[in-house]
Amino acid sequence: MRIRHTLSIAAGILVVAVAAFVVLNQSGPSTSSSVKTAGLNVPPQATAMHHYGAEFGAVSDSLTSPDNVTFKIVGIQRGASEWLFHIHAHNNGKQSISMLDAATNHYFMIGGRGTPGTPITADQIFRKLTPLASSRPDLAAHPALAQTVAPGADADGWLIADLSNYKYQPIQLLYVYGTVTAPACANPQDQSTCHPSTGYRTIVWNL
Repeated sequence: MRIRHTLSIAAGILVVAVAAFVVLNQSGPSTSSSVKTAGLNVPPQATAMHHYGAEFGAVSDSLTSPDNVTFKIVGIQRGASEWLFHIHAHNNGKQSISMLDAATNHYFMIGGRGTPGTPITADQIFRKLTPLASSRPDLAAHPALAQTVAPGADADGWLIADLSNYKYQPIQLLYVYGTVTAPACANPQDQSTCHPSTGYRTIVWNL
C-alpha cells in the first residue's frame, strides 16, 4: 500500500482510522476535496450542520464551532513536557453549550508532525487536552476552562497537553465537536476496499 504523506481536513471532518497508519507531512495538513489517511481515500461527507465561517486557521484566528461558540487561543506556554493553552470562548447563541464533554465528543486535542514514510497510529499522533490538576501549585494562575458556557456569555481558562512520552512536534490544535462514521477506501473506485472509520468533526488551528 502506498503511504500518502498528508492528513487532510475537508468540510470540517477529520477522518482517522484508529487501527490504520496515519502520516503527516512536514508542512502539516492541507485542504482538499477528500480526506486521506495512510493511503486510504475518504469521500467528502455531507453534513446538515451550519458553519459560522472558516473551520481552519492560524493560531491567532478566532474560529466558531457549529454550536455557535467562538474560540480564541489567547496564549500558549510551551514547556519541555507540557504545553498550557489559554483559551477564551464566547457563546453567540441563546442556549447553554457544553464545550467540554467526553460523552458528546466535545474536547480539544493536539496533533503532531510525523516523519514522512514512517507509519504511526492515530492514538500516537493525537493527544487530548485536560484541565490542570487541582493539586498543582500554579492552579491559581491557570484556572481551568469551564465545561459549559451560558447564552451570550464568555468563558476563559486553561487546558494542558501532557507531552511526556509524546514523540512528535505539536503542529495543530483541534477542537472536536462530534464524530461521524465515514467510509475509508484503499481504492475509491473499488467499494470492496472500503471499511467504516471514525470521522472527527473539528475546527483546527495551525500552531
